[in-house]
Amino acid sequence: MYKKNLYLLILLFASGQTLFGQKKKVNYETEISAQVSSKSNLPFWMVTNKYGIVPDENSGIANFKIYSTPAKNIKGIDFNYGASLVGSRASESKFFIDELYVSAEWKKISINLGMQHRDVQFDGLSVTNNDLLYSGNARMYPELKFQLKEFISLPFSNNWLWVKGSFGNGIMYDDRYVNHTNVHHKNAFLRIGKQDGLSFTIGLDHYAQWGGTSPKWGNLGGFDAFADAVFVRGGKVLVDKNGNQSINESYNKSGNHIGQNMFEFSYSTSKIESVLSFKNMYEDKSGDFKHINKVKDWNMSFFLKFKESKLISSFIYEYYYTKDQGGYSIRPNHPIEPVIGFDGYFSNSIFQSGWTNHQRIIGLPLFTASINDGVVGGISNNAVVAHHFGITGVVGKFRYKTLLTFSENYGRALLVNDGQGNQEENYSKSYTYPNGLSQQSYLMEVIFPRWKAVPFEVSTSIAVDRGKYLDNNIGFQIKLVKTGILSGKKKLTNK
Repeated sequence: MYKKNLYLLILLFASGQTLFGQKKKVNYETEISAQVSSKSNLPFWMVTNKYGIVPDENSGIANFKIYSTPAKNIKGIDFNYGASLVGSRASESKFFIDELYVSAEWKKISINLGMQHRDVQFDGLSVTNNDLLYSGNARMYPELKFQLKEFISLPFSNNWLWVKGSFGNGIMYDDRYVNHTNVHHKNAFLRIGKQDGLSFTIGLDHYAQWGGTSPKWGNLGGFDAFADAVFVRGGKVLVDKNGNQSINESYNKSGNHIGQNMFEFSYSTSKIESVLSFKNMYEDKSGDFKHINKVKDWNMSFFLKFKESKLISSFIYEYYYTKDQGGYSIRPNHPIEPVIGFDGYFSNSIFQSGWTNHQRIIGLPLFTASINDGVVGGISNNAVVAHHFGITGVVGKFRYKTLLTFSENYGRALLVNDGQGNQEENYSKSYTYPNGLSQQSYLMEVIFPRWKAVPFEVSTSIAVDRGKYLDNNIGFQIKLVKTGILSGKKKLTNK
């Protein structure tokens, strides 16, 4: 496996140079880090939103990355590529490909194939990277994606109406309940307003896990299942080898569907950039636009960037509430689905590993996956209420970032019957932890000024967990980063 991954990197670099020519600027980045803590596992903010790279234990990591620089103002098609290889040493050694991609872009229209990290939003201060469903917390899965990478102005709108979106499909290769689960993804955004000043953006984002091979239900479909996922249709009745049937895919929708609605106000000038966004997630009709007036689970984010300030250069406050789980309704005489609602975010009865990849939550990382024998079997904590703060700035020549997260964790929502009947008044909602388990997680990261005698950028981090949900823990990390140019216009250099 080690040699196979190394050969893939060498092949990509060689073919990239052949395809794109020596004029393409190729960059490199080498990162080495060590993490230790007072417990056997690391604190929350030492492993969260690290693309699934950092093991949840004392460890050492080496990461080598190469990538081409996108051209500016090119008239033709701009081809780019990149790859990164990660090796980690903890209780066991791991060696895997983190990124491996090629892309082609023409006039803001792009085609991407492979695994490529998404752009960091809000200066890396957000719990979810401004995305409830894809935060950068888990390792990536390969996908083919068509997208409008940036907003484009609609004709005859005088630069007042802008659109962007994407459409793609990927496949998961981790150890999971449904082997080789596919992931369909599409989104669309409309922005009203000029590029500078005040603007309003509304967006819809949709994922659907489909296909693959289930240990109980066998093959879950090919192109027919893909079409059902794209058009959000019901699928076929599932039958196992003993003749038992499940109408989950036919009565409801085929696959595991999750989505989010986004409403965002932005205001920017030459001195500040500010964003106020509201998002809600849903797993069925309970949270879509037709039922938006009944939604109780929300994320609110407020981001402020001071373009000329140093002491505090950016700030974020975020609020997360997911206790409602789409609500519920009792239909005692319904022959198939007497209870509707109780979405159970990121979990699914057919795709039992849910919205995870390589044992990490893909979206909101405040949720917790339940892992048995190395395979995720569900989500054990998805009802949370959280407040989060983040600040970046410069003190003297030292750059810093601090994160503070305060959460109440209720586990999973439960439907309780009083034993007096089967009507709606006989039911009530409870939780795994009815009173909630409080948790505080902190991070302080400091990036040191460059020293001529040291050819690396040096940074240190301290992370702390205090509360009743996670073990009280303190961790320390030191990281060395070296960047430069492998080929292109300049000689090897450092940032």
